[in-house]
Amino acid sequence: MKKFKIACFIAMLIIGMNNVKALEVSEDLTLTENLTEQVIVNGHKVVINLNGHNITVAANGALVAINGANVTIKGEGTIESTNSNGVVVSNGSTVVLENGAIKSVEFGALVTKNSTFTMNGGTITTSDNCGIGGNGTNTDNYKNYTINFNGGVINGNITTAGYVSCGIYHPNKGTVNVTGGVINSSNGAGIVQRAGELNVTGGTINAKQKTEGITGKVGDSRVVVSASAIVVDKEANYPEVATLTTKISKNVVLNGDAKDIETIGSNINIELTGGIYSEEPAEEQIPEGYSAYKVLEGNNEDKYVVVKEDELKNITVDGIVEKSSLESNDVALIENTAKNKFTLVSFYEVNLITVTPDNDIVGYVAESNEAVEVTLGLPQEMPKIKDGYVRKYYIIRVHNGEATLIDNVVDNGDGTISFKSDKFSTYALAYNDVVKTVSSPNTFDGITIYIIILIGSISTMLILNKYLKTRSIN
Repeated sequence: MKKFKIACFIAMLIIGMNNVKALEVSEDLTLTENLTEQVIVNGHKVVINLNGHNITVAANGALVAINGANVTIKGEGTIESTNSNGVVVSNGSTVVLENGAIKSVEFGALVTKNSTFTMNGGTITTSDNCGIGGNGTNTDNYKNYTINFNGGVINGNITTAGYVSCGIYHPNKGTVNVTGGVINSSNGAGIVQRAGELNVTGGTINAKQKTEGITGKVGDSRVVVSASAIVVDKEANYPEVATLTTKISKNVVLNGDAKDIETIGSNINIELTGGIYSEEPAEEQIPEGYSAYKVLEGNNEDKYVVVKEDELKNITVDGIVEKSSLESNDVALIENTAKNKFTLVSFYEVNLITVTPDNDIVGYVAESNEAVEVTLGLPQEMPKIKDGYVRKYYIIRVHNGEATLIDNVVDNGDGTISFKSDKFSTYALAYNDVVKTVSSPNTFDGITIYIIILIGSISTMLILNKYLKTRSIN
């Protein structure tokens, strides 16, 4: 990235100082043809619909928003500066890029003085500088900007010798929020921060080295940076360096050919409470309650993730395996345990795994401190239970060369069984069919009750008969 052209920046915002025609817009504009005029929005709220057309000029800002302007760019088409910055946002203005493209030599979007640039979609491509950025000059004309990158693609490139490309440049007091989208820095750094707040919660940042081992300057600093996804630089000692804070969380993906995060200078505090990294993050950057884990299996396999420790969970995973796939010693232990006692049905590999909230596997638990419930599916084809018999299931577990019989197995009645275990390796399902026991009533007690009832009935009949005789009428 070559040295920024800042000396005459304010003067160039004045209409007519760019030696090109200028079109001042005060209401919504839908292009019906290509424009070769600089578009200036001075204090108005407008929507610019490119409508399949282009704005192309050789000026500092093919589109300039000043003095509290509010501009939304939409529609397919391109805003391009062939010799400087594509879009300039200044003096409390706001520009939102919904779609379309911005092309430029230097900044795709230069954001200054209490202004905001938001990118929700579209593309920004620069040939010799950064996609979006501020300026580090120590005057109020350049401070307190906000950059929001929510979607779309930024492509940063470089041609000037001794410099490297940059996706987002953050050198002054202000805030940069990255929540999505893709940053591609073809021969340099993804984001370079020298002051202000940087909050990265999503998206993908790729810092590539087309030239092997590429290093170079960014902006007007003498500090050399590498092709890292994020560079946090205090050594440049920009005027607002005391405002520097860096927070990375959630699901941002960092792919740096040199490093994921490069820090230059001392006493740099970076807070990592999330993120996906190609290298293991520095321990001092991870706050208490969080940890970095290497992903063993999952979408981010062989990368590192930072997660909150109490958000990890242990789950059991299982699958029926062929007997031939097991160690012969394990098979022998299982068969010896079942011999002449149980009928073996199937074999399982059961693992207790530790997963992140995104279901990346970051650990295998061979033994747990407490027994956990394991539920296994029964094979689809099981021998039928004969009439008058009931089936009792058993689990034979082999762990570290020792076979254990688990007899407290529950048939859930839905094609699954459940049991508890604190060791996880090879399991076998076995069963026994035993004669169903039917309880019979106590015959003696039944006869006694019947005799008592019968005697009672005879006595009652005799008394009643005698009573009726005494009451008879002659």
